[in-house]
Amino acid sequence: MLDEVFPIPARALIRQAGRACFYRLVNTTPLLIQVQSGTKIVMSDDKPLRLEAGAYGLLPDYRPLTMENIPKAPQKYQTLALPIPRQLFEDAYDRIGSVTVPSRPLPASTSGLPEEAAALFEYCCRPGNLARLPGAIAKARLMELVTWFALHGAVLGRCESSRLEDRLRQMIEADPAAAWTLAQAARLFNMSEATLRRRLSAENTAFSEILSDTRMNRALALIQTTTLPMAQVALEVGYDSPSQFSARFKERFGVSPRHVRSGTEHFERIGAEIAQSGADALARWR
Repeated sequence: MLDEVFPIPARALIRQAGRACFYRLVNTTPLLIQVQSGTKIVMSDDKPLRLEAGAYGLLPDYRPLTMENIPKAPQKYQTLALPIPRQLFEDAYDRIGSVTVPSRPLPASTSGLPEEAAALFEYCCRPGNLARLPGAIAKARLMELVTWFALHGAVLGRCESSRLEDRLRQMIEADPAAAWTLAQAARLFNMSEATLRRRLSAENTAFSEILSDTRMNRALALIQTTTLPMAQVALEVGYDSPSQFSARFKERFGVSPRHVRSGTEHFERIGAEIAQSGADALARWR
């Protein structure tokens, strides 16, 4: 471990065979990414960011994002993603001093990232490299990587006010297959069920919505980054029935789980819930 607070980050290799656009995806940790094949379009506040193969970018935490992944035949869409704790970004920016931190966390791309920085990104993503280092050195390498990205335009915006939804999402994400209930969550947060329900309502959400959405976000990640059978993916996110899982996934994302992995369906719409204004903005950037 880097220390008791920051575990060693594990990179994820995201692969997708079928073109699809996913509405309102939420990362619980900031991600540094490199698109290796295909095209990625990320939208926040109706502002699209287009990343072609070879481009590097930064995706913020706890910010609902619309992400369209477009494979380029005959290859699958592929992106390398490295999660880095927010505190390391903030520590790195404090040391730089000259970097202007945006007031809001938005997706960003780098401009002209040098070979040395690209090599460091590859090093940090290679399994086992950081784990073999003393914690202080591994932390310094990650902060150096964050600094390279910041100096070339990809700066993580300031953390917005902490929401109960974010804490609940993080709790469920640690064990999405658990039989979570409102009562259990309320006990863990040291509040009554009525108080938890009321506070979530003030954030325009509900426990059942967060539970389902967190599970579907996790399911999508498993489909994109592993070769687990769909029945196992369903179990990993709390569904005993693969057919029920598949139906819920398609309801949430507008495409079936198998389309994401194998690309067997025709791409007809942009997500299951995306507003028309967002769809129009994406269309202008294709």
